[in-house]
Amino acid sequence: MATKILDIIEMALKIICICLFSVIVACLSYAVVMRYVFHQPPAWSMELSRYLFLWMVIFGATLVTREQSHIQITFLVNFLPPKVRLIWLNVLRLMMIGFCWVMIQQGLIIYPLVSEAASPTLGISMGWFYLTIPVGGLFMGIYIAEAIIVSILEFRKTDPSEEKLVC
Repeated sequence: MATKILDIIEMALKIICICLFSVIVACLSYAVVMRYVFHQPPAWSMELSRYLFLWMVIFGATLVTREQSHIQITFLVNFLPPKVRLIWLNVLRLMMIGFCWVMIQQGLIIYPLVSEAASPTLGISMGWFYLTIPVGGLFMGIYIAEAIIVSILEFRKTDPSEEKLVC
């Protein structure tokens, strides 16, 4: 049940990233045409693109976290025995959850401070810009916790005599 919910969230994040990317491309294309063809660049295009890009990046980082496809060096970890590897990787994941908690906590602390300020061109609350920090931390933390649970369940399924473990 929980995996299905996380799958739905993942699919929604993928769709949101695609939509954000499309809007950014359209917005910047419009800005280029307006600047070089009509010599009237829109002031709002760069700011809107920047805000949308930030949301796209944080959602993309969340998706990469779920896929466990962040850049990592596994050369030494692959030489560890399966049980030690499981423990090592899950300790690292717990540290990552700790960092996600800091993102959530500090993001919620700064949010009220910046939400009263308005962006220079669009006039929207800067809170929307800074809200990416706790939202990203929350989603990444959830997917890291899922990775811990999945790795433990997979380890229990494997035969103790086997040398391979996919974490």
